[in-house]
Amino acid sequence: MRRFLLFFFVLQFVLCACPDGYELVKEGECRGFASKLSSTYEESLEGAVAKCDQVQGKPVIIHNEEQQQYWLQKRESWRSDYLILGLRCNASGKAEWADGSVIDFIPPDGGVDDMNYCYSDCSWYLWHDGHYHSLCTKIAVDADVFCTTQLHQPVASGDGCELIDDDDKNGACYQVSTAAENWEDAQKICKTLGADLASVHSAQENSFIRRLAMSHGALKGVFLGGKSTGKDNGFGWTDGSPWDYNSFATGYPAAGKGDCVVMDTSTSAGQWQNQDCSASLPVACARQSSNHVCAKGPWTEGEFITSPGFPFDSSTPCDFEFTVAAGKRVEVEVIFLEANSCCDQLVMSDSLTGGNLVAKSVSLAEEWNVTGEVNNKVYKTKSSNTMKVSWKPNGGVNVKGVMMTYRAI
Repeated sequence: MRRFLLFFFVLQFVLCACPDGYELVKEGECRGFASKLSSTYEESLEGAVAKCDQVQGKPVIIHNEEQQQYWLQKRESWRSDYLILGLRCNASGKAEWADGSVIDFIPPDGGVDDMNYCYSDCSWYLWHDGHYHSLCTKIAVDADVFCTTQLHQPVASGDGCELIDDDDKNGACYQVSTAAENWEDAQKICKTLGADLASVHSAQENSFIRRLAMSHGALKGVFLGGKSTGKDNGFGWTDGSPWDYNSFATGYPAAGKGDCVVMDTSTSAGQWQNQDCSASLPVACARQSSNHVCAKGPWTEGEFITSPGFPFDSSTPCDFEFTVAAGKRVEVEVIFLEANSCCDQLVMSDSLTGGNLVAKSVSLAEEWNVTGEVNNKVYKTKSSNTMKVSWKPNGGVNVKGVMMTYRAI
């Protein structure tokens, strides 16, 4: 029996994102403006720490030239005279960053004041020349609080059973939760897990899925990955695997009942029915323990498509080629993109051989691509019935990659 993962509607860990107004910059780090702070020179750091705690973050911390230049540019663009740094005094009277890390970067265009002799009633600020200045008076000041926070990514386990229970006896991982709104929603749920709706290829596998469903409260059926092909009352699996096993109940598939395959979990046989795809049911998802390979398609309109390794590892590049009927144009919907704006790009071309580029990034105006965080945005070819979409990670560190679909217009 092939090793596979079974999930039942577990979505909550996938779509974590930067706080509103924050930018996903590098290695899964979010940076952004928190608020203005009316305080005193010496008490500003305490207020900044409290503001950043609200997003599980820290005030500005600088360990390299990229971070130094980023925050200098923010200081200038926000016309900020007092940008609070996350520097504090430790128990030895030496300066350190608010997360406990050491000062390992001295800006080449500006020194660091009072690093060896600091006082706990001071706050540090980033000056226009790159200096870090400490101010220790009770004079009132309106300062700017910027914060950094880290995305918390799902971590792949050694056996492929990420974030869910592992059943070694059955060689599967599973979880049961509430129902999907419909079959399309069920498919999307599976894709957010880097999985497909479950295909079934043996009586043993069918029985196993049924027992899992029953033991976790799915008593009225679960969606499987079977759907009508529209030809000769035939059905196929959405993961592209062969239809080499059949467990339809007597009288099914039945004309007019629906196009989606549902397992009846109320009987021990776990037989299948074709039901309306708009039904609300729990969902069984399955995938191989490793999904880091760039699949070449062919793809189907409306199918949910993800970058290799999604959502656990986005480091594998991949090209996707979409074609619709002659005379039509291609519309791609980026349902979810999480990419480091410094490094990772989703490039869209108005043909399969490198035509005009479709999308221009807001965050990297000099590059024709999409990057950062994107949700439910649409991109269209100008005239072609083909589009090439290339996932181009430069590391893909601590981000999930892309989930998208396409259609003809």
